[in-house]
This record gives sequence, structure tokens and C-alpha cells, in this order.
Amino acid sequence: MSGEVLRLRKPSTESPELSDEAVARACAAGDAGAIATLFDRFHRPVVRYLTRLIGGGADVDDLLQSTFLEVARGVATYDDGRGAVLSWLFGIATNVVRHHRRSSARRVRLLAAAAWVGPRSGAGAADVVEARAELGRADAALRALPDDLREAFVLCELESLSAREAARIVGASEVAVWKRVSKARAEIRRAVLGGDR
Repeated sequence: MSGEVLRLRKPSTESPELSDEAVARACAAGDAGAIATLFDRFHRPVVRYLTRLIGGGADVDDLLQSTFLEVARGVATYDDGRGAVLSWLFGIATNVVRHHRRSSARRVRLLAAAAWVGPRSGAGAADVVEARAELGRADAALRALPDDLREAFVLCELESLSAREAARIVGASEVAVWKRVSKARAEIRRAVLGGDR
């Protein structure tokens, strides 16, 4: 034996961390701590989703707040059978955005997933300029898409949700979601590459 003393771990007096689903269910009871925990865990992906749907600026912060206020008010309660907590929050955020569009009549803006395309290894200035131009065309094409196509594309392609989760969020069938994603891809590809490629 090496003579090394092994220390026994003290039993933890802290309660185990609650699952996302348990926290979401606790929100329905008006538990302020649960709402704060839910916000801490999920505000970043919700902000990213909102930004991709409507663009940056103060509207994103307002819509983020409105999304979590819906949860705090108990307007939207989590149901285990509806999928992941993040999908549930995306659904609430989608409805908040739809309401915002109807009530404000503002033009929807969508920022590119990356605001700046940095030089790739071995890329020359011309390559960087072309990559930025392509990104600009993709951004413009994404902003020009009808809301239903943009929502499906952002959920499935940029947020990596399944068609089933996206269908629940937008209130359509999985087949309809895939048709929308396919049509959005074609429109963006046409805008970026030009012609019928």
C-alpha cells in the first residue's frame, strides 16, 4: 500500500439539480425561483432564435422579456408530451413574434448568423470579399422569405430542431415544415448562387 490517505466524500447537503422539465413545470405554479432558473438556462438560445427571426436591436430584448413573461404569468404551461423545454420556449417566442408583427406593422429584419466573415486559412482578399458578398445575399434572401418559410428554415436549419419539434412550434404538419424548409433553401441558394442552380 502506498501510504496515501484516501478521503471519503462528504454527503452532499445540496438538493440535486432539477431537470429542465421539472423547472418548467414549477413555473406553472408561479415559482419565481423556477422562472429565474428557466431564464438562466435558456435565455441565450431564445435570444439567438429571436435574433434570427426578427433581427437585432431593442426588439429582441423586448420579445425575450415578453416570452418569459408569458411563462411567468402562467399563460403558457409546459406539458411533458409536447417535447423538449427549449422547443416549448421556441413555440412561445414564435407566438410572441407573430403578435409583435401583427400589432406593430414593422418591417421584419433578420441579421445574418455571422456578422463578419473572417479570412479562411490561405484565403486572399478577393475570397473574403466574395464570402462577404455571398453572406449579404443570403441574409437578404432570408429576410425576403415569407414568415412561414423563414420560421421553418430558422428552426430546422439554424436551430437544428427536428421537423416534429418545428411543426409543434409553428402549428403545421411535419410534411408542411419540410416543404417550407426545402422551398426556403431553394430561394436562398438561388439568391446566393444566382440563376437556377
